[in-house]
Amino acid sequence: LSRIILSKKEINKFLEILKTQYDNSPDDFEELILESLRVAKKRENEIVTQEDLLIALAIKNKILKKLLIDLQLKIDDIENLADWSRFLQKKEEEQKKWWQYSNLIKRGSLAKEWTAGFTVNLNKFSSDWSEILKKRGFPKIIGHEEELYQLERILSSREENSNVLLIGNTGTGRKSIIQNFAIRSALGQSLPELNYKIVKELNLSTLFAQLQNENQIESVLNKIFEETLLAGNIILVIDQFHNFVGRDEKAGIFDLSGILVPYLHFPQFQLIAITNIAHFRKNIEPKQALLSSFDTVEVAEISKKEILMLLENKSLITESQDNIFISYQALHNIMDYAERYFPNLSSPEKELDILNEAIIYAISVKDKILLPRHIAHVVSTKTQIPVGEMEEREKNTLLNLEDLIHKKIINQEEAVKEVAGALRRSRSEITIRKGPMGCFLFLGPTGVGKTETAKVLTEIYFGSASKMIRLDMSEFQMVEDITRLIGSTQEDGLLTDQVRDNPFSLILFDEIEKANPKILNLLLQVLDEGFLTDGLGRKTHFKNSIIVATSNAGYKVILNAIEKQEPWTGIKKKILDYVFENNIFRPEFINRFDSMVVFKSLTHENLLDITELMLIKLQNNLSQKDIELVITPELKEKLVELGYNPIFGAREMTRVIQEKIENVLANAILSNKIKRGDKVKILPANFELEINK
Repeated sequence: LSRIILSKKEINKFLEILKTQYDNSPDDFEELILESLRVAKKRENEIVTQEDLLIALAIKNKILKKLLIDLQLKIDDIENLADWSRFLQKKEEEQKKWWQYSNLIKRGSLAKEWTAGFTVNLNKFSSDWSEILKKRGFPKIIGHEEELYQLERILSSREENSNVLLIGNTGTGRKSIIQNFAIRSALGQSLPELNYKIVKELNLSTLFAQLQNENQIESVLNKIFEETLLAGNIILVIDQFHNFVGRDEKAGIFDLSGILVPYLHFPQFQLIAITNIAHFRKNIEPKQALLSSFDTVEVAEISKKEILMLLENKSLITESQDNIFISYQALHNIMDYAERYFPNLSSPEKELDILNEAIIYAISVKDKILLPRHIAHVVSTKTQIPVGEMEEREKNTLLNLEDLIHKKIINQEEAVKEVAGALRRSRSEITIRKGPMGCFLFLGPTGVGKTETAKVLTEIYFGSASKMIRLDMSEFQMVEDITRLIGSTQEDGLLTDQVRDNPFSLILFDEIEKANPKILNLLLQVLDEGFLTDGLGRKTHFKNSIIVATSNAGYKVILNAIEKQEPWTGIKKKILDYVFENNIFRPEFINRFDSMVVFKSLTHENLLDITELMLIKLQNNLSQKDIELVITPELKEKLVELGYNPIFGAREMTRVIQEKIENVLANAILSNKIKRGDKVKILPANFELEINK
């Protein structure tokens, strides 16, 4: 209970309330005992423990339920704390049994080198994981049980090529699998053929740095591999294996595959090589002679429960070293924030990084307890997003989204209302969704504000227009263009790499109807599942993105409907009929969007308001130069007269303002006709300047 930041005083008060409650209600107490029996059975306990009783209280007792709600915790959290408590008790019980082999071996062993042969060169350029882990007291390694089983099965094979290629993204805990195997082997808990093996990691970077030329490198590598082969009791490990199997003379990289492959065929020579998915595809997969010498083991991320156990274990070590108490809520928030704000990084490394940085921050501000606010500070610093305040700020933004957008977007009430409503439904999590935060298809004629609405939404929701990733889909009309979007071993992905670098963004697919149909099929997965696998096999997550696709498909339907003064409610159905009949979009593609938003053509009055917004922006820019621009109704009217075009909307207005206003002002500033402190009026008759000094 102290882990959830309850003081002894608060705990005692809570217990007194419980005692009074159950003294007065024996039936409730009987039901509590029965529930604790059910919990104990589910947790496979032979007796009802205090942890079982606490879980039963969390399930049955209204007082504890309310307390958990106040602490923003659930029954699952009490179960996690109970598991943590039980783990610590078991660990303490095991440590007391000093006569067990696992405890005795920590004190040392005799003549270890006699069992492994004479490996002077290997020892010089390697780290002995078996010895390192023994000195650490054979720590508990959590997760990856299935991958560990596969690794042991491959290594125990008596046939040739019993070598393992561990493939997984950086941060998934690939090396922890090897460490777990080294511990099991040292304790005699692995398969019989693998017990009491010595696991050594070859430090190739050190070797290459110390030797002068390729001949020396080849000579020493051959000696190391021969020593390993003759020893017969060593399992070799090479980390970042991809860095050493592709010759690149400019980068000074030595390709060891030619020396290594002959040794890999000996059953007495065993190697565990570590690589990631991207480099496996690029560096190793093309080398079939090398690849055929390995069996592969793919390393996935560990489960959420295992991540929590890992954080708990790390917390205990840190608490004893740094004299700081780590609250359960802090660990809980680490997991939530890591999943939400770092979707493209791998677990458990990202969670452990947040924990380490938060501890350093808490110590720096002289706090003795690690709390959720420390986690929020670290995540805010790393993401430049006001985490902690985010929830309240986001709520206010969503509740007032229409008003905020309408400050910069003229008309389009129905469109803005649909976008705001869909985002509110999405972010309130009324329905469970896997995809992005919001997905919208903007339809309407050119120049009515589709792209501008996307820009404004980006500024309001993400805080800056720079958070918009814009792709002109008219550039992706061929099937081959898929590679440009998702990348390959030869090039970066225009979509996937940008999203990996900026997961908090609005992604604008402009003129989506011009993209190749197979690219639209690819985007179905993004809209539906919230991720896309890039050309190097990596998942790119879109869960923190808003997706907007724009199209002017069916714009004539809108223009005709407005001309005939048809009710707006029926226009959306007519557009859908049009795009389906003309095979522009398929129904399953349209249905993936939260909302299909139809933008109206702009009226004369709308353009007057838009012109004013454009001129105010120009007015603000000039004020930075201490120049005052006067905006008159006559000027706005004249500009609209020149720029009004129902087909091209406000786009023509931009051209007119550039030609008639901005060019005139720019020439006057450069020729010193306008200076700081001047007041400028533009006469609409001939667009000449009237300057008041």
